[in-house]
Amino acid sequence: MSRASQGGSQKRAEHVARAIEDRIVELGWPVGQLIGSEQSLMEEHGASRGVLREAVRLLEHHGTARMRRGPGGGLVVDAPSAHAVRRSASLLLQYQRLDLASLVAARTALELTCFDSLAERAVDPAVSGQLMAAIQFESSTIGTQDSGHGFHVTLAQRADNAPLALFAQTLIEMHGEEIDGTPQDPEFILLDQGVCHREHEAIHDALAIGDWARARTRLERHLGRLADATLASEGRDELMA
Repeated sequence: MSRASQGGSQKRAEHVARAIEDRIVELGWPVGQLIGSEQSLMEEHGASRGVLREAVRLLEHHGTARMRRGPGGGLVVDAPSAHAVRRSASLLLQYQRLDLASLVAARTALELTCFDSLAERAVDPAVSGQLMAAIQFESSTIGTQDSGHGFHVTLAQRADNAPLALFAQTLIEMHGEEIDGTPQDPEFILLDQGVCHREHEAIHDALAIGDWARARTRLERHLGRLADATLASEGRDELMA
């Protein structure tokens, strides 16, 4: 096959994948629902088997859908994961020679923006309960290898702004991968677990009574200590891994 033909097939596959994704969105993203068999999708989109299979590969890479084999099989809707976004962003930023100081500065800025978005709403008992659940899990794991920290991700997710939450979680996971090779927040590795836990509690307690200014000040100081510990621990400012 010529290079031009390969390029045409790739573009056709991308078009088919996009059409299937548009259909999934129109259907309300019904996770687990069968979209169609390989044969029916080939007919629906006027695509060859090779083009459809490349389209499916793209869908699986995006986490949009997967091909289920066997009797009654076909293309099934999947729930997309933030992992693909995080990994792609991580590779791009590494290619651009992102420095570690910029990573933690961006994380701090996004988390504070998420907090400000959260603070625009009235005190919500559900938000308080979810943050306390994360704190209680932390408490049960202090001194163990399973730090179980999800306070910052939970706080970002409660901002009621999906793009902000996604970007904040992406940077938190990138931070973890740079420090210890896992996509978990590395704060309990970099900071004393007991002190870190108490700071989380203080942020929560201020939020619970509606003292947004105090909660923000405590969060900002906590993130500042985390940033300082990150750079001191690494002894460098270049993001390598």
